[in-house]
Amino acid sequence: MNATSLSSQEQATYDACMPVPSECQAVMSFRPDGSLMNLAGPTEADVHWQTLGNALSKIARFNGIYRCLAYSVAQHSVMGADALINETGDPILAGHFLLHDAHEAWIGDQSRPATELLADALFRMHGLPVHWVHNAVNEIKARLDQPIYHKAGLTPVLPQIVRDMDERMLQAETLALFGPTGYRNLAGREMPMPKLTGAIKPWGAMKAEEQWLDRLSRYLGIDWRAA
Repeated sequence: MNATSLSSQEQATYDACMPVPSECQAVMSFRPDGSLMNLAGPTEADVHWQTLGNALSKIARFNGIYRCLAYSVAQHSVMGADALINETGDPILAGHFLLHDAHEAWIGDQSRPATELLADALFRMHGLPVHWVHNAVNEIKARLDQPIYHKAGLTPVLPQIVRDMDERMLQAETLALFGPTGYRNLAGREMPMPKLTGAIKPWGAMKAEEQWLDRLSRYLGIDWRAA
């Protein structure tokens, strides 16, 4: 649900609560060398491809709650990008998928259940409409996506086929990591399984990082060593 879903009264209240960009409070976060970046105002200078790939290779999908080794966000991004190449042959679409979760290197994987739990708590405690939380999370992700996509030479608006692939990968990953019971319990519409290259079996972090950086060069022509 997006901002257009708010009533006029809700929108006015929401806007009144939101600071204008010039008044946004800095939100500082560590870089690998111990220096700080401002998550509230990221720039292209903050986008270091190897740092992103390294972080994504160590972040587990589904909070790592399955029984096998960690299946990383980097591997998810690579396998979904490869599936789009297999199905469309379009490296730009594949590049969009490769980067669609890159912001998670900075803020972690905000799982859907965690977002729903936060929305429920804020509704019960303060009466905030549930979709306000989803709007806020989407705004944060979009703000972080801007410099990443711009540095890659892409528009920050995801094509629908890329959004659909994310849902299709979710289905395939749920079946692979949680089995038939997990797949049956997955809410949402049934979509075609992605045309994967190989089975969904967790890679080690080093391989996941290497493969993510390889696709960055292969699909988007980015020399990650120089950036």
